[in-house]
Amino acid sequence: MSNEKRSTHAGSGQGRPASWPADMAFYAWRSRFAQALLIAIVLAAVFVLARITAGPKDSGEATAGQATAAATSWTCSMHPQIKLPKFGQCPICFMDLIPVGAGDDGASGTARMPLSERARVLARVETTEVRHREIEHEIQLVGKVAIDETQLTYISSYIPGRIDRLFVDYTGILVRKGDHLAEIYSPELLVAQREFLLALDSVERSTSMGGAALANAQSVLDAAKRKLELWGIPKDEIERLSRDRRPSDHMRLDAPMEGWVVERQGYQGMYVETGTRLFTVVDLHRLWVMLDAYELDVQFLRPGQPVRFETESYPGRTFDGRISYIDPLLNESTRTVKVRVNLENPNLELRPGMFVRGHVHVKLGADGRVVGNELAGKWICPMHPEIVKEGPAQCDKCGMDLVTADSLGFAAVGAGGGALAVPGTAVLLTGRRAVVYAETQDEQGPVYECRVVELGPRAGDWYVIQSGLREGERVVTRGAIQIDSAMQIQAHPSMMQPPAEPPVSKAGADDALRSIVMRAVKGAAYHTRSGPVLAAYMEFTAALAADDIEKARAAADRLKQRAADAAPDGLSGDDAAHWTQLMRRIADAVPDTRDAAIDALRLRLPEITRAVETYLRTFGHAGDTKVYRTWCPMALDNKGAGWLQADPGIRNAYFGSKMLRCGEIKGVIGADGKESAHE
Repeated sequence: MSNEKRSTHAGSGQGRPASWPADMAFYAWRSRFAQALLIAIVLAAVFVLARITAGPKDSGEATAGQATAAATSWTCSMHPQIKLPKFGQCPICFMDLIPVGAGDDGASGTARMPLSERARVLARVETTEVRHREIEHEIQLVGKVAIDETQLTYISSYIPGRIDRLFVDYTGILVRKGDHLAEIYSPELLVAQREFLLALDSVERSTSMGGAALANAQSVLDAAKRKLELWGIPKDEIERLSRDRRPSDHMRLDAPMEGWVVERQGYQGMYVETGTRLFTVVDLHRLWVMLDAYELDVQFLRPGQPVRFETESYPGRTFDGRISYIDPLLNESTRTVKVRVNLENPNLELRPGMFVRGHVHVKLGADGRVVGNELAGKWICPMHPEIVKEGPAQCDKCGMDLVTADSLGFAAVGAGGGALAVPGTAVLLTGRRAVVYAETQDEQGPVYECRVVELGPRAGDWYVIQSGLREGERVVTRGAIQIDSAMQIQAHPSMMQPPAEPPVSKAGADDALRSIVMRAVKGAAYHTRSGPVLAAYMEFTAALAADDIEKARAAADRLKQRAADAAPDGLSGDDAAHWTQLMRRIADAVPDTRDAAIDALRLRLPEITRAVETYLRTFGHAGDTKVYRTWCPMALDNKGAGWLQADPGIRNAYFGSKMLRCGEIKGVIGADGKESAHE
């Protein structure tokens, strides 16, 4: 059966299926489509290959040709501080420059960016009104509970001797006032007691005699008794001695106060001298809390401010105290300042050595100053600031007269009304500047403007604004990074690129250049005096470009000396006086080069250049060489600065080998002082 089918297809048309013509048409159409598709792919590949082989130069020339009519300057998308008058490559990354249009904000120096409704939605822009707010700042502190030094007592031996009996023989024991601590054997004590008994007998014998004899005997007795008291003998022992008339060679040492024995240096059987410390006793019903405040938070802290803190020993519980002292010295290792809080501890819950976490809530007023100081109007002790009274009084500890807290600077209260503040998310910090984007309105809608602001202290999530914004304006709190990125791409002033400032060395920027009166005389005698000055200046800039500090110092010294020695040959009257003044200005602009670094000399180069350029524009030069006025837009932190050269080859005096060829020639100063364009 299969053979019959094969013969039928291979034979005459009488055996073909009825669908054969339609199938052949489909196959023919598919073949033509495949051929057309193949031709299109080949043409596309040829086109792409031609564009690739053309290279970036052809592409850049085409771009330059299309944008030249509308562009007034060219910039780099990666380095927007670069602005050149014609198309080329970036001197930093060598990327092709992009045009900045004549009506572009980047060229005019303003920083404004309009955004459509769709762009604002994509950037998720949110704004907040700038207004005065009552800001509360929380300062977090850490520290430890410590012994109150004013509650610490050292118990020492008043006499030399031997400890025969020790009643307190371990640390940590609680002793109350009058409790026995130790007994000390002392032969000297025996002698002192006998002297007391002899004086006592003398008084009794002199009683019947009266008069001077009794008075003398009484004074001797008082002295002997006072000696025993100063040696620390308890009163009951002195009374027993007076009654029993039996001296003892042992002295009992009693506790002078209530407290805990935290140290014990005395042991039974040891010999002691006068002043030997035996015990250290401290009262723990009052404690100190020593907290560490970071350097940035010290400005918010004041004596008298309430402090709330917690410790791990009592979870969920808080303790309250007040700042009584702020250390005037900063710990350079930890960059912190010690803050002391006096704390009552009636239930003995807190123990020295416990770690604590403290919190201080501060309210800020106008200009970010602290308000609501707790010591305002109070009276305090200069020696013990923790002693606070409502009015004039004496200190409970030292008896000194109290003074007002204001007189000691403890109660400086800022103005109320709140501080002008913006959220922290609105501020873009660059390290040297702070930038916000303010929202304004025009006929097209919202426009976002880059503002440089001066910041006060940061309080929590807010920044205090010192200048740069007004109350009622709106600032971007979300989406500022996206707006700033668009600013940078379009070479506008932005967070990383400050607005262009008028260059200090261009014609018209200096008062002397504005008021120049041409006095140049071709072939005048004074050119022989100014020639060495100009030559020394050229040597100075060449040495800076070569990073040669020794040659730069030597050239600067020659420039200063030659300018000081120059004389206005052939000039008289006002011309001679003006010539001398300009030379003196050049000499004064040159700094002292002893131990001067090359960066310091480069910082003085703009001033020296202005002085030399002012002279050249006023009195010209000999005309043997051309003077090329050269400009670097990146010098002086992107402010731009210029220098003078004797040839057109760029040798950057501000960056040296780092960016030797960065710069452009702005013009050529001729022998008559007039400037012409560089061809």
